[in-house]
Parts: sequence; C-alpha cells; structure tokens
Amino acid sequence: MDMPMTAQQQALIARLYDAALDDALWPQLCRDLADAFGGASETILILQSDSGAQLLNPAGHFGKEATSAYEAYYWQHDIWAKLAYRLGVGQVHDSAEHIRPRDFERTQFYADFCRPHDLYHVICAILPMAPGEAALLGVHRQRTQGPFADSPLVQAQLQALLPHLQRALRIRARLAQSGMQERTTRAALDALDTAVLLIDSRLDVLYANASALALFGPGLERSLHCPAGGSPRWCALPQLAQAVRQAIGTGQGKRLAAPVASALRLPRPDAPDLYLTVAPFQPPQGPFRQRACALVLARDPQAPPIAVPALQQLFDLTQAEAQVAQALAQGAAIDRIAADTGVSINTVRTHLHHIYDKTGTARQGELIARIHQNASPLTRKECSP
Repeated sequence: MDMPMTAQQQALIARLYDAALDDALWPQLCRDLADAFGGASETILILQSDSGAQLLNPAGHFGKEATSAYEAYYWQHDIWAKLAYRLGVGQVHDSAEHIRPRDFERTQFYADFCRPHDLYHVICAILPMAPGEAALLGVHRQRTQGPFADSPLVQAQLQALLPHLQRALRIRARLAQSGMQERTTRAALDALDTAVLLIDSRLDVLYANASALALFGPGLERSLHCPAGGSPRWCALPQLAQAVRQAIGTGQGKRLAAPVASALRLPRPDAPDLYLTVAPFQPPQGPFRQRACALVLARDPQAPPIAVPALQQLFDLTQAEAQVAQALAQGAAIDRIAADTGVSINTVRTHLHHIYDKTGTARQGELIARIHQNASPLTRKECSP
C-alpha cells in the first residue's frame, strides 16, 4: 500500500518541476532535499553519461576545484554509484547495508574525495535518463551523524519522490535539447546569404535573419505595416502583403481552401529588382508553434559572387572553368564571359561542356541551380580570391 505524501513532499515535487524549467533553482532545492531526508549540507545530484559526469548543483557543498576533479576523474571511481548500478536502478540503497566501513575507507574515492568533504554515509539511487545517460542522487551524512539504516521511513519517502525527479530531469534535458536546436537553427540561418523572414497574418515580422536585416533595414524588426515603423521599401508593395496572407491561408476576412505559395518581384529604384519567394510555414516547435506564418526568401543580386576557389573545391573544376561557372551563376552570357576573360566564345563553350560533365548537369539553367544549391554561403567569405 502506497504511503500518503506529506505536505513537505508535495511541495518538493512542485519545486522539482519548477527546477526543470530553471537551472538556477537546483542548488536551493538540493539543500532542501537534504533537510527533508536527514542529510548534511545538501543533496548531491550528478548527471552521468558514457563520456563524463556533471554536478547539477556544484556551487554548494563542493568548491570549483573539487567539482572539476569529480567531473574529470572521480566519477569513474564513485563506489556509491557502482553500488546503485549493481543493486538496481530506480531504487534507493543505503551504503551502510552493503559496504563495510573498513572497505570503504581503503578506497581512493574515500581518501581523496569523500574524507576531505566529510562524506561518509549515503542513501543513493540511479535514475535512467536516456540510452547511455543516468542521474545519480545522493543524500549524504557526516560520519558522526550515523547511517541512514535507523530511518527506514526516510528511504521510503525518498523512493516516492524518485519518479518525479526522473520526470523533471527528462523535461530539463528535452528543453535543453530544444534550446540547442533553436540556437543551431538561428546560427545556420544567420550564416545564409539569403534573406529569411517569418511573417504572421497581421504582417508582423516574427523573425528576420542577418541577411534580411542587412537587405531591408532595421524596420523589419517591427512590421510590414505603414506608417507605424515598417520599412518604406516594403510599404510600397501591397502585393507582398497579399502573397503573405495567401501563404498563411487567410484573405479578405475568410479562410482559403489551402495556403498558396507564390513568387513576386520587388522593384528597387537604385538597384536590381529582388525576386521573392513566399511560402506557407508552420513552425514545428518553439515560441511560434501555434502561429501560422509565411516564409519569405530573397537574395540580393548584388551580393558577392560565389568564390572561384570554392567552385574549384566543390566540383573539381580548373580555375578557368570555375571562372566561367562563377560568371554564369551571376547571370552573364557566354559572349560577355568571352569578352571579359579575353578568350574566344568556342573556348568558353568548351569550358562549359567540361563543367556540365563535372557537375552532372546538361543545361545552363540546371547548372546555375546546382551551383546555388551546393555552394556554401560560408565559402563566399572564407574562400574569396
């Protein structure tokens, strides 16, 4: 029969889920866990994987040096963790019941790590997290406090808390992974030389990467609406607003049968026209998950050309062939390329046929698309001649 939870246990469970959302709450929570279950100083919570260990509350019981020493070396010699693994994961185990004092005191783990921090008795548990990952929970006592064997109720109460701790740690891990994916995605988008925007049905700009801000100006950080701060270049283009609403699936106050993708041209008075692609987009996760958006893509025709060394590396082209491929990717005609490079048109055509063979293409349009699809935007900066 399950033991009813005390008010203190219920409060700790609620705080576990709060800590899953905020790492700053773990140190105080671990101190309170020690108080609740008869430990000294604070409970120690360690995340272990095949490649190492991390103390989730390093600032309390241990200093920086001891924390680093454990994470770098002693986690592999933690006999309490080995005990918990051997006796069974997901269960609370008392060290005093399974390790004789003299055997414990002969270990390097005790001599170099536990004794300097006055750690002698422990009730501990291993919680499986993911393949190759686990969490080690340890409630410690000093030697003078005596073992936990005289407190079976404490062990039972800690056992009741374990499923909630495991769930909270898994939520924390999932959120951390999601945050890393979002940061990686944003970094990748900012590296693109293509302008990328997310726009909602109110024409508010939810996201603009670095290229979009450089291309259209800081007004994009607010809205497409005018005159409330939107960029003037956007304001003159009502067909863009219409394309955004069609991509989202709204228009004239009624729902369309399905979102529609479209392409349009944005005239610019002192620069070549921009060609925009507007497509439906439903973010799979993150802060905009429940908001239907339009994805707007544009690239500045005046952006730096794809670097010749990058084309040579990507497609195994000679320098002359890479120069022809670069010029074609920028929209130059064959006769213009011949005039600019000082060779005959037949020579340019010969280079072009070699480029077709090396890139697996057969026509100029297909070749240009292949170049733009495969040439990394990073190589434009790093491999420029």
